[in-house]
Amino acid sequence: MTKSYEAPYVRSDAGALVAAIVCAPSAAVDRLPPLASEPSPIASRAREAHGILVRTLRDRGVDVIELDPVTENAAESLVADDVLMLPQGAVIARPSAVERRVNVATVERALGALGIPIVGRIEAPGLLDATDVVLAGDRAFVGVPRVGAGLRPRSNELGRRQLAALLDAAKIRVIELTTSPQVARLRNAFNLVASDTAIAAGGWVDLVPVTGMQIVDVVLGEEMAADVLAFGERRAVVNLRFRESIKLLRAANVSVEAIDLWEFGKAGVGPAQLVLPIKRG
Repeated sequence: MTKSYEAPYVRSDAGALVAAIVCAPSAAVDRLPPLASEPSPIASRAREAHGILVRTLRDRGVDVIELDPVTENAAESLVADDVLMLPQGAVIARPSAVERRVNVATVERALGALGIPIVGRIEAPGLLDATDVVLAGDRAFVGVPRVGAGLRPRSNELGRRQLAALLDAAKIRVIELTTSPQVARLRNAFNLVASDTAIAAGGWVDLVPVTGMQIVDVVLGEEMAADVLAFGERRAVVNLRFRESIKLLRAANVSVEAIDLWEFGKAGVGPAQLVLPIKRG
């Protein structure tokens, strides 16, 4: 990696995507735990879909840095869980799954090679997946799991407190959004598609604290359609399986790049976890 990038890095998750890090899935991706009633992902198809995602972004002018897998961790390609990018630099996350932490170190080394400073990290016993955070200029929406049965949340109160202190130093205000037990990460159910527009699974996230924004509420049964990746103002990559929600996005004047990511979708994973934006316009 010979390129380097300078601040500001990411002010908003809706900004024009200039550069991003991805990690190619290994054969172990077929061990991602599937959602209820879904079959396990098929590794060969997941690798093909990931390649299409990378080509789609490159065709739209994004500088994509692709890392090779270095472990047999099924979740290694979920690089956006590992780091939260702020305008000043990177905050290193601390996943609850111990085996994920070697993957975090790999991404941190890649950031160093690209000249991106580390401005903070979540320390033990704090836990945080970076995809529990949606950055929106001077606001950061942070997912707080509602107590109940379901998927294990990836963050804890100590991790969120550490994050809040880092965000306060960056003059970014924290807004907590309560999520339903089945939501593993906030970005599974809430994402920006423009500076003034979000897409959300309203039944899974308390949207009352989200003010000053239009909300595209996905249709019942397509809750995972809210897991999108914005690559520019009103431009987003979406899993093509969610046809009714794609119609809603287009009606809201959002340009959609619909690609088949369902091998990841079987495990509750969408484009927001597979791409780590490191520079946005």
